[in-house]
Amino acid sequence: MTATTLAPPITAPDRIQLPIQFDAAALQAELAGIKASPYVYYYVDMLCIPPDMSKHTGTSRAPAIDNGDLSDIPVLKSIIEHFRAHTTVTLARLLRLELGAEVKLHTDPTLGLDVPDSVVRLTVPITDPTNVTFWLNDTPTQMQPGECWYLKLNDPHRILNASDKERVNLTIDVVPNDWVLTQLGLMPR
Repeated sequence: MTATTLAPPITAPDRIQLPIQFDAAALQAELAGIKASPYVYYYVDMLCIPPDMSKHTGTSRAPAIDNGDLSDIPVLKSIIEHFRAHTTVTLARLLRLELGAEVKLHTDPTLGLDVPDSVVRLTVPITDPTNVTFWLNDTPTQMQPGECWYLKLNDPHRILNASDKERVNLTIDVVPNDWVLTQLGLMPR
């Protein structure tokens, strides 16, 4: 695994679909078997966490550790392991957004390729995106289940779940090394 320290700025589009596809039906079946805690609005299932979560600022490049035994979620674990085989995974989570809920316009200042020594967040939608809109720089991004996306989250973004179901995405924060940059089409294959 080759680590690359990035020198700003890296010019990249604000959204890139990676040439990686995961089995959406398998993800949805596994999600159906995960007992979710009751929640209102937004809930985070931590799958892999930084070694010291109390000091995690979003810029840590330390490898995440599994938050318990992930053997009961083999599909999600295999996706995390796919990325671990190529780069450092610093955080992995399931993000759940309640039906009818909205994540207000905000930025995540540490999550962009143009941020020195940052990590980037890769998003794998799991649930049906019908009536769910992810706005990035005032432009909707349609992401389908099983696809893998880089989103420049240090730009303004918001989410509206106008559906009658929760929206669930797997997010994986990774160190943007040469392999990641190649997947993003920013380095030759």
